[in-house]
Amino acid sequence: MDLQTEKLKLIQAILNIDDINLIKGIESLLKIEGPDWFDVLSESQQQSVLRGLEQADKGELISHKEAIEKLGL
Repeated sequence: MDLQTEKLKLIQAILNIDDINLIKGIESLLKIEGPDWFDVLSESQQQSVLRGLEQADKGELISHKEAIEKLGL
């Protein structure tokens, strides 16, 4: 089958869905429900996330278990 046929089959299947949770899941999968979460963060929040990613890439992190112990939870 060609790509156009596959797309049409997919569209038809989506049109037949009556479950809102399934529709929301498809939206999430296709990322068509709204802006990227990173884009809605403030500049300082974005910088914090990027700093955390850099630290993780450098191996500067601790396990979840260690974090829980440090926080006394």
